[in-house]
Amino acid sequence: MTSANVWVGKNRLERRSLPLPEPPAQGLLLEVTANGICGTDAHLIGQDPTAPMILGHEIVGRIVAFGPGHPQVDAEDQPLCEGDTVALFPWVPCLTCWSCRRFGPGATTCAEPFVYGVPPEAIGLTPLSAAEDVPLPLTGGFGRHLAVRQGTYLWRVPESLSPAVASLLDPLAVAVRSVDLARTAPGAWDEVLTPDATAVVLGAGAIGLLTSLVLRQVGVGTVVVSGSRLGRLSVARELGIDRVMDTGELGADERRRVVHDMTGGRGADLVIDATNSPAALGEALGMVRRLGTVIEVGNIVPADSGITLDPARDICQRSVRLLGVSFNPPRSYTEGMALLSRGGIPFERLIARSFSFDDIGSAVEALTGGAVKVTLTA
Repeated sequence: MTSANVWVGKNRLERRSLPLPEPPAQGLLLEVTANGICGTDAHLIGQDPTAPMILGHEIVGRIVAFGPGHPQVDAEDQPLCEGDTVALFPWVPCLTCWSCRRFGPGATTCAEPFVYGVPPEAIGLTPLSAAEDVPLPLTGGFGRHLAVRQGTYLWRVPESLSPAVASLLDPLAVAVRSVDLARTAPGAWDEVLTPDATAVVLGAGAIGLLTSLVLRQVGVGTVVVSGSRLGRLSVARELGIDRVMDTGELGADERRRVVHDMTGGRGADLVIDATNSPAALGEALGMVRRLGTVIEVGNIVPADSGITLDPARDICQRSVRLLGVSFNPPRSYTEGMALLSRGGIPFERLIARSFSFDDIGSAVEALTGGAVKVTLTA
């Protein structure tokens, strides 16, 4: 037997004992040692599920057993053994739909994927239905074990890296992908990832601060972060961000003036919106320079926002590149694991607290209270 925190109702997680299955064919059985709690998790918990399920997709665990036919290598062809710690890519593509055939399984454009710890309806698929007398599948990191399916991308975690820090791999991959999308051909005149560039990150949550760290690693000269929660802004300052703007002290027009003053009136070369506020997209477009780039990564949940943009004034007349990010490919996880393993980058500073799997309520409360990142750890 094993145990899991099962999402059973609005703001209700129920601790249950569940059967421990055999590892799936060409899959494996994982003992979860860490799971980061994402803002999406907190958002989902505040709703009613269509059927009970186990949430959690920022998963790190120890390999208990391999299923028949598993290749016993990770995504980088490194050998895997029972007892190794791995982090996983939560998307499992179908490999047969038009998108998988056209763009490849690593493009996360699959029309019928399976996603660990995320209800299907949250990504536009058919909702789960409650099935009587069928054991609840171990499909999320809020449980102590996970049945890892065939085709799941895994990365072996170095012994020098704690499971809690390794659980940052999923949000770090979002940050990596957001920055990678801003790249242009080497030497292009509209490049924005340069030592003389100014980049603004809207939002000081985990994605925002991880994005600021990635921007530093790729050589961006000046990084600005804005946010509203004092604890997160304090962490941003400790990370050495060049300018931290408190949205409680500075209004949108004042924040725009700060950025324009820093850049000789031109505006930022790059603005990445990592908030969950639709209005922030308008703010980003107002901050960016002509021929600059805006990356929208914070607003991935549909909302009737009612915001107003002028495509001619805000985008076309200034030749602004506007790119959206929803999901990130396995390649971003490979880059993220390289950064986590490198050393010298204070990733651990983003983790405010770790909680036991028995204390998940306190963990969710800490995240909604303003912590940058909280984790469940064994």
